[in-house]
Amino acid sequence: MKLNNKGFTLIEMLMVVAIIAILASVFLVGLRGFRGSAYDARRLSDLQKVQGYLEIYYNRNREYPNAASWVELSTALTGTSGAGISSIPNDPLSSQSYEYGVSADLQNYVLKTTLSDPNAKSLDDALPSGTYNGVSCDKSAGDYCVSP
Repeated sequence: MKLNNKGFTLIEMLMVVAIIAILASVFLVGLRGFRGSAYDARRLSDLQKVQGYLEIYYNRNREYPNAASWVELSTALTGTSGAGISSIPNDPLSSQSYEYGVSADLQNYVLKTTLSDPNAKSLDDALPSGTYNGVSCDKSAGDYCVSP
C-alpha cells in the first residue's frame, strides 16, 4: 500500500526559512546606504528651510536671533518674532541634532549638521573646516556647515 503524503517535511520547511532569512539580511544590509542618503537629503533640506526662516527673521528685526542652542533658536523663530513660523525641523535621528551659532553683532550665523556619509558630494558646498561663531565644523567627519 502506497502512502500519499502531500505535505512538506520539517527539513524542507527549515531550508525555505533559512533561505528567506539569508535573502532578507542581504536586502536589509543593502538598504542601509539608501537610508543614510535619505537622512542626509532631509538634513540638507531642513537647513535650507531654516535659512529661509532666519532671513525672514532678519528682515523683520535687522539681526539674527541671539540663541545659544537649537532649542533657543526654535523659541526665537516661533515665538513673538511675528514671522509666522510655527516650528523648525529637527534632525531625523534623535541621537543627533542641528547646531546654530551667531556672531556677537548678530549679523552672521552658521548652521551645522553631521551627514551620515563623510564623503558625501554635498560637502563640497559646505564651509571649510574651522570654528564659526562658536560652532566647530570638521568636513572630514561629515560636518556640513552653512552661513549666509
